[in-house]
Amino acid sequence: MKRMVELDVLRGFLLLMMVVNHSPSPLRQLTDQPIGFFSTAEPFVFISALLAGLLFQKRREKLGFAAARAATLQRALKIYRAHLITLFVVFAIGSLFLAWVPGIQYELSKFFDSPTSAVAGSVALLFQPPLLDILPMYVVFSLVTPLAFWIADRVGWRAVFASSASLWALSQFNVREFLTAPIRDQAFVQIGPFDLFSWQFLWIVGLMFGRSLQMEKPIFRFSKLAKIILLSLAIGFTLSRWISGYFNVNASETFWFLDKWHLGPLRLLNFFAVAWFVAKAMPYLQRWREYLRPLSAVGQNMLPVFSTQICLSILVIAWVSVRHHSVDAFATFLLLLQVVLAFVVAQFLEYWKDRSVAPRAMSSVPSAA
Repeated sequence: MKRMVELDVLRGFLLLMMVVNHSPSPLRQLTDQPIGFFSTAEPFVFISALLAGLLFQKRREKLGFAAARAATLQRALKIYRAHLITLFVVFAIGSLFLAWVPGIQYELSKFFDSPTSAVAGSVALLFQPPLLDILPMYVVFSLVTPLAFWIADRVGWRAVFASSASLWALSQFNVREFLTAPIRDQAFVQIGPFDLFSWQFLWIVGLMFGRSLQMEKPIFRFSKLAKIILLSLAIGFTLSRWISGYFNVNASETFWFLDKWHLGPLRLLNFFAVAWFVAKAMPYLQRWREYLRPLSAVGQNMLPVFSTQICLSILVIAWVSVRHHSVDAFATFLLLLQVVLAFVVAQFLEYWKDRSVAPRAMSSVPSAA
């Protein structure tokens, strides 16, 4: 299937925003929820689900359900390997640089308390230090994808959507916290803040959009009045975000309906209102595809670039935390180095792929003899 370059560009842009958001640099004030009360996590999850649904439907139509399921499970295994490699690299960094960067002990406190338990919990996806909770969520959702399609084949996507929405609504009452309370004090458990009971709803909706995109059947058809309302909501949320920031009010933490970790209802509404208009503008990125090739390369190599940046972010946060002078300038300098490195890693991976493809292309050319 032909790559959707505009989605690669968007994913690359979001990844760079994520790098800034994870940095202690003052520049994060410009990239943290800039167009409303949602972060880079929501579009990351939604786009990943959209692509998962699109590819699953495409493979199922061509090769059958079993082949589509096998490819999705293979992708889940790849993400799981990346999760383990990333975590173990972080553990190694924490052990090697503890003497020079004592601040890393606060980032990985439970690991230093019980390294063996932390490693065991990591393998079981139960140990998720700060910034290392995204990949486990992707592993779980990738495993859910074939199940969602299988159930939809039997009861329909409306039933899947209704069940997912019901679970999301139930999660607003802190069901996850109640269920995991008995094991939270265990040494091998450090559950991240993302409530999977809430975020699965965004994944299921993304799968539905991806499936409909492949089948060329739009899920929603909005009237002109509805589009005006969506535009008004998007503008209103953006203005409210910056007004609350001006008065130093963190609305996402203050109001439950804007909560990030449980995907509050107004947060979801904000995201979908903005996403609708971003989707309309995406095709125009094709005109600048040559100029945006570096961003596209970052998006195409999302998993390794993401893992690299997470390791660096944890080290940078720990390093900056022990400095007592010129913190903002130092953090900004390290951030700019991170951004440059993201492009370097992406370009190296593109070069490596081109180099590995060339011999296979040459071997497929018929011999003159």
